[in-house]
Amino acid sequence: MKELINPELKKSSIVLLFIVIIFIFIVNMWITFYFNNIKSQYIDGRAAMLSTMVEKFPNLEADLVEAAFKVPTKEEIKLGEKIIDNYGYKDNINIMYIDGINEAFKNSKFIFIIIGSTFGGLLILLNYIQYRGIYSRVRNLTRASKEILEENYDVNLYEEKEGDFAKLSYGFKNMRQVLQSQMVDLKKEKEFLVNVLSDISHQLKTPLSALIIYNDILSNKKISEDNREKFLHNSKTQLNRMDWLIKSILKLAKVDARAIEFNMKENSLVNTIYEVIDNVAMMAAENKVNIVFESNMYEETVISNIEEINKKNKNKFMFNYDEKWLGEALINIVKNGVEHSYNGEIHIELEENPINTKIVIRDNGVGISEKDLPNIFKRFYKGGKSESVGIGLSLSKSIIEAQGGYIEVKSKVDIGTEFKIVLMKSI
Repeated sequence: MKELINPELKKSSIVLLFIVIIFIFIVNMWITFYFNNIKSQYIDGRAAMLSTMVEKFPNLEADLVEAAFKVPTKEEIKLGEKIIDNYGYKDNINIMYIDGINEAFKNSKFIFIIIGSTFGGLLILLNYIQYRGIYSRVRNLTRASKEILEENYDVNLYEEKEGDFAKLSYGFKNMRQVLQSQMVDLKKEKEFLVNVLSDISHQLKTPLSALIIYNDILSNKKISEDNREKFLHNSKTQLNRMDWLIKSILKLAKVDARAIEFNMKENSLVNTIYEVIDNVAMMAAENKVNIVFESNMYEETVISNIEEINKKNKNKFMFNYDEKWLGEALINIVKNGVEHSYNGEIHIELEENPINTKIVIRDNGVGISEKDLPNIFKRFYKGGKSESVGIGLSLSKSIIEAQGGYIEVKSKVDIGTEFKIVLMKSI
């Protein structure tokens, strides 16, 4: 009987039991009173009859008293019914025509009406109090739901008692918290969308303006061939920049929206890092940057034969991750180092322990100021001396966190920057 955990049912059952006990007690008293009254009237009637008969037959007093109070036989009852029937006294006679019993009947009926009305009134009152409490709680929940729809989440739903209403209130509180959290997330997403669209518009505006100017210049037939080639090259640069920007924004949006299903499988971090180095090798050569890869197993300087390296390090630093997307994240970080370490050096280190694997990317470039350091992972953030649009590092951070890792950075101006990527192992 799970319903008995409800305090409302417990309370009403106790009150109802108390009322029933009182009712039984009162009815018992009334029945006792009623039959005592009938007994008195019965004796008074017999006494009056004996008085008349003894007066006429004084020598039969003992026999008359015995006959008046003894239990009659069936034959005596039938004979008596025939006698009184001759005088109009039948069993269907109206009770109001029988002296004594008529008065007792009226009194008993009056008392029964009072007792029944009192008992019925108490039941109605109990029912009203019970349902008033239930409907009051329902109205509170209705009011709370309206408040929540109006985005007022401070509504009080405190239930101090156990039972189904307490469970309903607790569930309502949880629902309120979920809705509040979802509304906060929706507002953040809305603000994020507005900011992203604004940033995209701002970032595309510069290359678009440049392309318009170049197009106007190129449409002039009097321009020299050298200048034409120069502006065509500049146009291509701006188009490549826009292409990279749009692709990076789409990648970032997919990662942040969790629209990408990562292909998590066991891969070699050594192979992935060498592929990253191979990807940025040309850019590194243009900026005269030397890239050195180290691990706590060995040390290697970049060589050109990537296939040979992959065979050599096939089973080193095996880890569950999406090779394509983690490679994308590492490329962005290494490119950032190459861009800011002209004629310098970048060290990539791998460290492994039973809990995690760390990838450390350290350069000796221009460094990042204390003012810019907390903001470098914000999308479209541009530092004081940077020409970059600030998508690459934000994308890297999102990819790493989406695969269960995290990234840290420390830097000093004119000394260099260190990125530490920590990938947690499954326990």
